[in-house]
Amino acid sequence: MNQTVILNSLKQGKREALELLWKEHSSNMLNLAFRMLKDRDQAEDILMDVFVQVPTAIQKFRGDSALNTWLYRLTVNACLMKLRESKRHSELEDEHLESIIEQVLGKTSEDPSFDTEFLEAGLSLLPAQTRSMLWLKDAEGLDLKDLVDIYKMPEGTIKARLSRARHFVKEFLKEKLNYA
Repeated sequence: MNQTVILNSLKQGKREALELLWKEHSSNMLNLAFRMLKDRDQAEDILMDVFVQVPTAIQKFRGDSALNTWLYRLTVNACLMKLRESKRHSELEDEHLESIIEQVLGKTSEDPSFDTEFLEAGLSLLPAQTRSMLWLKDAEGLDLKDLVDIYKMPEGTIKARLSRARHFVKEFLKEKLNYA
């Protein structure tokens, strides 16, 4: 089913369309929520909350962005609300840090002098929104247009935040580990 058909079906309240949306996108949304919250139960709660919102929220969706981008935005917003409520800051998992390591440091995790604990510590000091932005760009490979749609910010703002975040993490690691 193409996006237009799914969108129209969702707006008409067809359960099959919501089930299809769940099958196609729930695992990516859960993964994103888990990366932001570092808690599987909370990530699952966020996923359920987002899907409960979809039938109502879809009425305002104009289709200017891809449906999965819109779902990422709903997920990110729900996670940020959860983080604000609980004032928890999370760390990112080691398993997908390679691309962030390369973007920030120009090194790989196989480098014998590299310690992912310090990278996670540096990333955990970033605001949750900036951390999720860095994750989506560098680890998930989303392009700037998708980030603009998700965060509803100008491209220049996103570029600046990503640049500052990478610089901050690099400086943090230089200080902690004497990285050049």
